[in-house]
Amino acid sequence: MATIKDIASKSGVSVGSISRYLNGIHLKKENEEKIKQAIKELHYIPNQTAKSLKMNKSFSIGILVDNMDNFYSSQLIAALEQLFDHAGYFLLLTSHRNNEKTFEFKLAKLIERSVDALIILKAETKWTSFQKVGQLPLPVVSVEASLPDKKVPEIMSADMMASQKVVTKILQKRNKPAFLIPTESDYVLQQRLAGINAACKSMGVTLTPDQVIYVNYGTTEAYEAVAGLNKKGFDSIFVTNYTNAIQVVQGVRDCGKKVGTDIAVAGFGYSHLLQNMKLPVTLIKQPVEKVAEKVAETVLKLLDHQKVEKQVFIKDKIFWQKELQDE
Repeated sequence: MATIKDIASKSGVSVGSISRYLNGIHLKKENEEKIKQAIKELHYIPNQTAKSLKMNKSFSIGILVDNMDNFYSSQLIAALEQLFDHAGYFLLLTSHRNNEKTFEFKLAKLIERSVDALIILKAETKWTSFQKVGQLPLPVVSVEASLPDKKVPEIMSADMMASQKVVTKILQKRNKPAFLIPTESDYVLQQRLAGINAACKSMGVTLTPDQVIYVNYGTTEAYEAVAGLNKKGFDSIFVTNYTNAIQVVQGVRDCGKKVGTDIAVAGFGYSHLLQNMKLPVTLIKQPVEKVAEKVAETVLKLLDHQKVEKQVFIKDKIFWQKELQDE
């Protein structure tokens, strides 16, 4: 196995300079190129354990997500992995599955593995163990969840703003809108509901009980609700997640109505999936890539003992369908 001395002999660069380069210190471009070429030719593999002991760092980032099968989470993880690979960090990934005891257990396991920083995605604000993460002796960043004490940086999609904007347009352009709301409640959903309420307040609209339909996630209740809404003459439906959007579109079609023209459908989802299916839905897409970039930037700054913003909202992108666009 090649050593630093072998690289020095091959490249003509001193052992000390090579050591500094391997520890992330920039050298003259000419020397860096010589070292890179020697490493490539010798198939050199750094001793990460020795490096970690010397620098008192594991060069690993712990990520505790809600669910692995969640589309947003999987996209965020993929983006973060690429960003941290480039920065020389390895990701340790696990999920809390929206369970407080699981969250507490997995959090402890990541800390036991001496991660240099933690990224926590969509934890419940009410969980005691989540409320205490600001007391941990390492950098922590919360994604899509907020803590009252604001002791850790928070990076979030601006779902409330986007929700308010789309619902305002629905109230302006359609006569009888309905809203399908999941029975589950987390910080993200609360922000989307806050946007609905803000839009109604600004337009002087009070929703009636038959306009708000509560549906269970993972069931076909959203699809089943459409038939009843159609009979009552509703001309638009706002949904708060992608799964319900798909069900509503199918429900509208099965009622013999045209999506968009007869019944406008709007809500949160994943643009490329809906667009590939050619579904005429006004879509709010969370800015996954930009969130990942901000999370990585924040973590790396914290590791470098730099100041960071305590709370960042990143704008969602809205894909408008013509039924809700301004003429």
